[in-house]
Amino acid sequence: MIVRSYTGRTVPEALAKVRNDLGDQALIIETRSVKEPGLLGRKCGYEVVAARDDSEVTPRKRTAITEVAEFSQERAPVATQATALARSDSANSAASTPVPRTAIEDELLAIRKQLARLAAGKVAPTAHLGEELASHLDEVELPAELIAEIDDALARAGERLDANRRREFVALLLARGLAEHRALDWSTCRRLLMVGPTGVGKTTTIAKLASDLVLTQRKRVALVTIDTYRVGATDQLRAYADLLDIPIEIAETPARLGEILRRFEHLDHVLIDTAGRSPADTARVHELKGFCRAAANLDVMLAVAATSGRAEFAAVVERFSVLPIAHTVITKLDECAAPGRLYGCLRRHRLPVNFLTTGQEVPRDIVAADPALVAERVLAPSAAVLC
Repeated sequence: MIVRSYTGRTVPEALAKVRNDLGDQALIIETRSVKEPGLLGRKCGYEVVAARDDSEVTPRKRTAITEVAEFSQERAPVATQATALARSDSANSAASTPVPRTAIEDELLAIRKQLARLAAGKVAPTAHLGEELASHLDEVELPAELIAEIDDALARAGERLDANRRREFVALLLARGLAEHRALDWSTCRRLLMVGPTGVGKTTTIAKLASDLVLTQRKRVALVTIDTYRVGATDQLRAYADLLDIPIEIAETPARLGEILRRFEHLDHVLIDTAGRSPADTARVHELKGFCRAAANLDVMLAVAATSGRAEFAAVVERFSVLPIAHTVITKLDECAAPGRLYGCLRRHRLPVNFLTTGQEVPRDIVAADPALVAERVLAPSAAVLC
């Protein structure tokens, strides 16, 4: 399946490019407004994502391919995907073109539809998903409203989508629904503070990152811990530091952390481990703000377990949002028996994830995050284990 993106000042203009490159049988996956870079960027046009079976595409002018645009973190939900390819003619005008709904409006609409189904005693529609795929998505705990949106997208695709490509199409819809995952730029991230709830695997993740930096990238690295609460926490991190032959320090206070960071200014990277804070313990979470202010250019990474329930995941994101979170790592993906639930949490909170950890082995069990990887995890057989 060929997937391409086209932009235009109006929706008809973008659709005309789709038709010119992929033909009238193209399947529209997503339509959304695009903005200039920055939080306050104004709308400057529209983007249409289209797909077609590569066996049916005839060679056309390659000028349309140059219109492919990078997707921003502001993704339209799956409910807006797979809309029918509109036919542009003289009767169509910019004034008559419906304005795409915002992500919040789409989410509210999906919630209202789901509440209406529940009130009527109806389950999420699955007629177009097929019994096997619908049963699997329910088994992995993908939220019912998302199952309904995927079924609706398949219904809109109709006969243009080959039955053998249904799973591939669903994987594409799931990946498009997540916030853009991004690789961590170590050239700008020199001081990294790892935060998160207790038992999420922060220390092990710190060790994995340090191992990659030292053994693979040949960087000069130091470890620091401010975890003076957990018995044996310092010993665990010291064992990793000894194996890597890198220095380790303990910072009991923000002032002490600032002093250590100044002393390690000549090193490439300093990774800082913290004690786990319960999301319910607001005071302890706020204590971390002092450490965040200990030095300039200190990046904060939030660690969240893939095994978290919906309420627990939401509580972690909410409580730790008082900190300047710049990066995210999802841990314990190998222990996650409900990847659909994890997908729903990532979709709801729009977290841009940098890393996924897939086991306890240091340094191997960590991978760069990828929306397609999460989507494949959702669709993988229940017994499958991510390697």
